[in-house]
Amino acid sequence: MNSSVHRTKTVVWGVTMSLMLGAIAGPAFGAERLVASTATDSDQNALNSAIPGIGVGTPAPLPFNFSDLGAMTVTKSSISLKDPAGQNIALKKIDGDGSGEDFYEGLTKNGKKVEVQVLSETQTAPLADPETLGSPADPIDEVPVSGESDGYEVEATSKVVSAADFKPVLAIASTATTVTIAAPAGTAVKDVISYDSSGIVVAMPANKTENSNGSITLPRAEAAAMFGVETEQGDETTQLTIPIATPAAAKKNQWTEFYYTTFIPEKYVDVPAACKVTSNSWNVTKHNGNNRSWKNLKNGAAYESYKTVAGIKVDWSRGKVYKVAQVSVSKGYDKSGNLKKKKQASAQGIKTEQMQRSSSYVYWRMRHQVSNPLCPGAGAIRYTGAVKMYRSGTMKVSFNRVQVPNHEMYARTNLRGNWTNIHRLKRKSFACLAIPCGNNAYGRTVKLKIN
Repeated sequence: MNSSVHRTKTVVWGVTMSLMLGAIAGPAFGAERLVASTATDSDQNALNSAIPGIGVGTPAPLPFNFSDLGAMTVTKSSISLKDPAGQNIALKKIDGDGSGEDFYEGLTKNGKKVEVQVLSETQTAPLADPETLGSPADPIDEVPVSGESDGYEVEATSKVVSAADFKPVLAIASTATTVTIAAPAGTAVKDVISYDSSGIVVAMPANKTENSNGSITLPRAEAAAMFGVETEQGDETTQLTIPIATPAAAKKNQWTEFYYTTFIPEKYVDVPAACKVTSNSWNVTKHNGNNRSWKNLKNGAAYESYKTVAGIKVDWSRGKVYKVAQVSVSKGYDKSGNLKKKKQASAQGIKTEQMQRSSSYVYWRMRHQVSNPLCPGAGAIRYTGAVKMYRSGTMKVSFNRVQVPNHEMYARTNLRGNWTNIHRLKRKSFACLAIPCGNNAYGRTVKLKIN
């Protein structure tokens, strides 16, 4: 399944959902977790040869004949679900207006409850290459040093979008025993793949039915841990999902927070000779790092020691969005550890743009270009990104990054409880800020717990 492999500058959506029955705390509909597909070609080849049921030429699994559900069709204006005999299952919309998340319910012929969620999104443009954000020779935007950082948290300007701006992405119907997954016409649900926590393909479902219209039906117990849905759009392969959710659970979420931080794990980093020349600071031999590892997800603080922070806070009940930006002060030390110099880069290098919102959906793009003012010409911390956030806890992220310094993304709901790690990227050489070393393109769909 090499189509699920990350390639440079190609975002591949990793999609999973946890469907453990009785094996996880809380109700089955409220504890889903999604992880990314990050397998490399070598990972995939090794797994294909080592794990039965994945390799090329593996016989197709037997059809799943004991289901409650059959084929499902989803369009911008309607959804149709059938039972295994091809008879329609009547569905009633119970929440949603086509501008993010819509929920339906119904009964099978034998009286089993069916719940359906449809996820829609607005159309967006590809991300810009972060290398195009500037060059090492660009002047550095500085502000006077005042404390330990420069930044802000302010209400963001956003465009209110309506159902006319959205198109459905995927739909998932579920009973206590069966799941059917469908994509709109022209986007065929191609396969269902299980993942481990690292996102590497580990197994195929033993039983599933590929319906004639392209939707897939499988037993819920077959997806006892996680599963992903791969879809094809034209000649581009991507991965998307809808986690199982209910409108009641979604409305319990009053806030969603997302933060993207960059940091240097070392306490100090040596200053290269070129930096001493461009800064005319010959007695400065090291710069301050952040002296920490990855964020402690149990720490309720929005961010810990950092170089930069970019964040979004959504107040769903009041329909407000707030943007956060912080840049820490840069400090230079001599060989004895004495502080010799301080300068402050402006937080204006962190841009939040093209924000859209509805009652259950927020979308925004980010551009980040922040340099070390103690080292002119060294290059900036650069990334571009886009996030689609849903009130039910679903988040879909896509980022292109220059791989210096460490990058991390995390989020949570209701301004409390533990954070959910979205991604952590360990830095390459600092020379990569000035010399192209290859960007990192990353995409993931995550289901946050409603705290």
